[in-house]
Amino acid sequence: MPDLLTHYAVSYLISSRAAKAKQAAILALIGLLPDIDVLFRIHRWATHSLLLTAIISSIAITIALKREFKYTSLIALIALLYGLHIAMDVFVAPTPLLWPLTSQAYMIDIQISGTITEGGIGIFANITATTEPINFTQQPYIEGPIISTTGIITATAVAAILAIEHLTHRLKAINSKKHY
Repeated sequence: MPDLLTHYAVSYLISSRAAKAKQAAILALIGLLPDIDVLFRIHRWATHSLLLTAIISSIAITIALKREFKYTSLIALIALLYGLHIAMDVFVAPTPLLWPLTSQAYMIDIQISGTITEGGIGIFANITATTEPINFTQQPYIEGPIISTTGIITATAVAAILAIEHLTHRLKAINSKKHY
């Protein structure tokens, strides 16, 4: 799985598009929820089904729209953050995307390599999709990354994006004051 820091950083970046910093920090926790299954020592359980997520989200959004609930966009954001976690996991380990429709877990591995030689430049793509039976049995222990190099790189990139946006906003505010 991508480490928890990666899931949180990506969720925070997306949440920050729709909410203020403190609210985004809380909303970003939604991006960690699929991994609640580790508390039962069953990782990549029903909590990692994109099919169930889509069904539950669709029902929640439909109910919210029919009742003219003012937080319909919040429900959509929560569904997006939750689903994004699952989508990211598919690229690192078999994930039961379509459970209970199928008993298979899916994984996609993408590698693009390049070479530079005297004869020119070559780019080679290797995309592999694999399946394996879902294993929902409780394990003696669950081990997984909390923080990894990828997480630190992702969090640093998110922090840089947010800092640049903040500085740009401040500079625009300063410049607009100069014109008065």
